[in-house]
Amino acid sequence: MTSLGLPSSARPIAAACFRQTRHWLASVCQQEQLLAGLHGFRREVAARTCERLRRETRLQLQAMRQLLHALFG
Repeated sequence: MTSLGLPSSARPIAAACFRQTRHWLASVCQQEQLLAGLHGFRREVAARTCERLRRETRLQLQAMRQLLHALFG
């Protein structure tokens, strides 16, 4: 994400929010890989949960981008 249009005081906050959300997304992907070894029903539930968390995290990133664009764009 570029920080064009953001006041200099808001840039560290925006960057920290994106780093934290991306870190969360990476941890969800890591959990998904660890849970891939499970079999049957537990594996299916784990896969659906990880997919939902990944989708929700991506939606959060998109919403943050839109909000920052609306506020400072």
